[in-house]
Order: sequence, then C-alpha cells, then structure tokens
Amino acid sequence: MTDKQIEQLAQRVAKLIINNLHEGLIADFEPDEEEDLLAELAKCMTLLDKYLKAEEYEKCEVLKNKIKTIEKKLKNL
Repeated sequence: MTDKQIEQLAQRVAKLIINNLHEGLIADFEPDEEEDLLAELAKCMTLLDKYLKAEEYEKCEVLKNKIKTIEKKLKNL
C-alpha cells in the first residue's frame, strides 16, 4: 500500500468510528417513556396553576383528569 492509500484508509476508519460514536451518544440521550411522562406531568401542573389563578375551572378539570392518567401510567412503569 502507498502512503496515500494508507491515509485514505485511516480517514475512512476514523469517519466510521466517529459516526458510530455519534449515533451511540444520540441513542443514549433519547428520552424514555418515564422521562416523557414526567415532562408532560410538569407541563400539565404548570398549566393547572395558571388556570387556577385565572379561575378557568373547566380547563382545570380537564388537566386534573390528564394528571391522574399520567400518574397512573407512571405507577405502572
């Protein structure tokens, strides 16, 4: 092999390794179901507080039911 061919091979191997590492890191940072549910729960609780302060009780009731559903799903994980 020539030096040029060795360099090309080394660059190709380096790219493959970097791509595989990058894909592995991305997979590690994908939120799981529990994290998604916790984020949704936090969002609902924040909205509930907002609607309570605004005295929008119908919206509060909907959110209250959604919060209960999310809490049940979290318990079953």
